[in-house]
Amino acid sequence: MKEFLQDHWKPLGAGVGMLLSAWFLLDPGPYPMALFTFVAQPLFFAVFVGYLVSIRRDLKRRKVL
Repeated sequence: MKEFLQDHWKPLGAGVGMLLSAWFLLDPGPYPMALFTFVAQPLFFAVFVGYLVSIRRDLKRRKVL
């Protein structure tokens, strides 16, 4: 349960990034572009790094690495 709560922010962050990306694609104005550039893209990067850390931690726990 603790691992689920630890990883709960990743799908939420990806969802917010997808919503901001969809808003920018549907209405390419200056405000959606700024939110996409300065919020959604860094959020996608943070989620990507978070998943990489989780995968590495899991592989070490299983003694694959």
